[in-house]
Amino acid sequence: MQNRIDLPNPLMFIWNNRDTLLLAFLLALAVWVSAVYADDPNREDVVSPNVALEVVGLADDEVLLTAPPTTVRVTLRAPESVWQAISENPDLIRATVDFANLGVGTHTVPIQIELLAAPAQLLSVQPAEITVNVDEYVVRDDIPLVLKEVGTPAPGFQRDNAGFTISRVEVSGPASRVALVTQVLGTVSLEQSRQNFNTTVELQPVNDDQDLISGVEINPIVAEVFVEISQAGQYRDVAVVVETLGEPASGYERTSIDVDPLIVTLYAENEEDIADIPGFVSTKPIVLTNKTASFVIQIGLELPPGVIQAGDQQTVAVSIGISPKLKNLSLSVPISITGLASGYAARLSPETVEVLLVGPEPVMNTLTAEDVFVFVSLDGLGAGTAFVELEWDVLPDDVEVVSINPDTIEVVITESNATPTPTPTRSP
Repeated sequence: MQNRIDLPNPLMFIWNNRDTLLLAFLLALAVWVSAVYADDPNREDVVSPNVALEVVGLADDEVLLTAPPTTVRVTLRAPESVWQAISENPDLIRATVDFANLGVGTHTVPIQIELLAAPAQLLSVQPAEITVNVDEYVVRDDIPLVLKEVGTPAPGFQRDNAGFTISRVEVSGPASRVALVTQVLGTVSLEQSRQNFNTTVELQPVNDDQDLISGVEINPIVAEVFVEISQAGQYRDVAVVVETLGEPASGYERTSIDVDPLIVTLYAENEEDIADIPGFVSTKPIVLTNKTASFVIQIGLELPPGVIQAGDQQTVAVSIGISPKLKNLSLSVPISITGLASGYAARLSPETVEVLLVGPEPVMNTLTAEDVFVFVSLDGLGAGTAFVELEWDVLPDDVEVVSINPDTIEVVITESNATPTPTPTRSP
């Protein structure tokens, strides 16, 4: 008879050793979790930059009276690898506020956060909810256009007609804001206008007191305006001609005449007195005799009896430009030497040059060769032959050198025991 060997039952073995096996599993799990956390530890932090907030679900005929925040502050707990992924792609976190099916009125709506990166835990969002007012979006095109005129035309002129070249504009936005708009206003300036003109003005939505209403849009935002201006029969515009007597001092000339205003408006109680005036009027004579400088003068106009200059100003401003006449002068000037080293002598060829100058005639009439200094600088040059460019200086500041002929000369430098042709020198 054979002996039977009883083998242990595996399930019975696991059951009998369940405490030991559970402890071993937990230890293994702890070791695995510790290893994972060591390589990719969790971190609690605020997502930077803040997450953009999207508005969804708002119907086409609805509008928000107050804009919601553009971003929200989101705090997460996530492994470093997830934080790195969010940093590289901010779209992995999405913040939305849903207005679907809410309708017109005041609503408090929660901020919804969608995490597309895992594993990650949302800890907080600030703000967690927002309160907004939803209004109906309307468009109106029956609000009247009003033209506001500021300023007055020039003396003797009147505004005959003015208006818009368009007939209507659209005002759109929240119904509660559009209801406040009673007119669309454009402002045009008539200040000192003398003739018909067209211009473009900005349009603004306002109430009856012409206070600007915000939160609405208008289309178009600008409009063209026409203005018709005419002159009354007792008024007439004429050009101003400046009348002068005499001539500036000898050596001076008149260089310019400017008058302000160029056009003046004349007035006469009797229209016939003004009808016979030509298209210009002269100033009273301005004396230029022996003048040597520019000047400005306020002076009246030569007007026939019964005619006056319209407005409070009874004179015009005349600017007379007076400058010295320019004169050309040619002088033969000896060449001086500067910078020649001790123990050397120099011979110049040529020794004189022709200098052409220009300047005010009174100065040029007294200018001599002694007032012009032409020289060669021989600094650093030793014995030998060189071609040196000339330099110059002129004593009067307002005299200019036009040309020097020649402007480069030959210089022969020898040691002083030689016998070169002597050359005169002058100090600048």
